[in-house]
Amino acid sequence: MGSRRLQVGVIGIEHLHLFEMIDGLLGIGAETVCHAADDGPLTELYEAWRTESQRRSHDEVITDQTLDLIVTAAVPSERAKIALDALATGHYVLAAKPAVLDLADLAEINDAVLLSGLSWWVFFSERLTNRAITDAVRRVHAGEIGELVAISGLAPHTLAADSRPEWFFDPARAGGILADVAAHQADQLLALAGPGLVDVRSAEVRNVNTPQHPQFQDVGRMSLHHFNSDYRTVMSDHRVDWLSPAGLGTWGDVRLMITGTTGTIEVRSNIDAAGQPGGEHLIITDADSTRRIDTSEVELDWPLRLVTDIATGSDDFMNHRHVFDACSIVLHAQRDADEQ
Repeated sequence: MGSRRLQVGVIGIEHLHLFEMIDGLLGIGAETVCHAADDGPLTELYEAWRTESQRRSHDEVITDQTLDLIVTAAVPSERAKIALDALATGHYVLAAKPAVLDLADLAEINDAVLLSGLSWWVFFSERLTNRAITDAVRRVHAGEIGELVAISGLAPHTLAADSRPEWFFDPARAGGILADVAAHQADQLLALAGPGLVDVRSAEVRNVNTPQHPQFQDVGRMSLHHFNSDYRTVMSDHRVDWLSPAGLGTWGDVRLMITGTTGTIEVRSNIDAAGQPGGEHLIITDADSTRRIDTSEVELDWPLRLVTDIATGSDDFMNHRHVFDACSIVLHAQRDADEQ
């Protein structure tokens, strides 16, 4: 790409993750050229922020050959089609999760990626933008807690129902809770354990506190077994929900517990409830001690790695198998989940 700035087009502004993705790209010199979006408060907010971005139609954005990357945070049911259109017209894609809602669409995207030689990335923000999780992955790979044995993830979220659009409560448009929220947990499993065969041992979804939206799922759970090339098994259990109390002070008390043969790591991503202030808490326990790790200097380099991949044709940011497998895990779990 040389000295030319990354040219970015946006299609769909239906979630705040769009602002997080664009802000990261702007930090390494990207330029927002154009956008296609329906009218709404988030579109108004985006247009007030990115005043240089031209409002265009979907087709005008997708066929603009000056663009390098299409970023989408459209209604989730529309994201797969946007990705397919973008890949077919020669663009890399960065999508908010859930990036795809059914296995047939995932298979189509996989074929399109392989045919085009381009990348389709999913913005797994819980890992990519959190220094404590980023550092936990590094420490596991460095062998600081021995061989990886088990992972447990909890991701309670605050519903804030009055602020949600109508589509959010429709699983056909938003995906079920496992396809949506638990995509982060599948990503973290693969980031920690590496590539391998993942078996969905059990899964369930429930509506326990949202009777006004009977199809909506506010609790989900999945139990996974990860098998690597050495036939070692990592047990992985995750629960996600929309039950986090409004008084928490943040959008959710996301937690990650990692067990190795010689130690454990606990991450409190957003808050150490009634404990230390702030977020990005990492606590490691091994044969020597239990201690908090300062992660404030950990580099969050996902934008630079993404841009480098586009500029050089490398595959360092997030390879396709990782993205495909993370989506496949939660789509299988969602499809097979028992509804209680």
